[in-house]
Amino acid sequence: METALVAVSALGAALLVAALTRRLPAGEPVFERSLLRRQRDSDETWPSQLVRLEHIVGWAGTNAGDTHGRLRPVLIEIAVARLARRGLRLDRHPAEAERLLGPDVWELVRPDRPPPPDPTGPGIQPRRLAAVLDTLEAV
Repeated sequence: METALVAVSALGAALLVAALTRRLPAGEPVFERSLLRRQRDSDETWPSQLVRLEHIVGWAGTNAGDTHGRLRPVLIEIAVARLARRGLRLDRHPAEAERLLGPDVWELVRPDRPPPPDPTGPGIQPRRLAAVLDTLEAV
């Protein structure tokens, strides 16, 4: 079960990074085109869960409300799975979780995070999301 969660988390992270690379403005460095993207271009049968995650990433970059309401639950799920590998729970071991996740990730996944004051404000920037995913992968 734990291995499956890690695999799903890794796949979700890969999809999020792949979706972000397509959204970076022209002229900024981008990641090499991913295997997932090449597969999607050539294969019409794309799992609905991956399509859903791709949309979530797109919406999260649009505004703060979508970052909080759509992307944050996915990041929490990944953080919970990564922390569980160390015998930790986000809600029961907040100090240790914050230490391992760092301030930027903790701010997004902390259980007591309130909704943004302006849901129409800017969403998460692609570089910040890439850094968050890198941190989650390292936990």
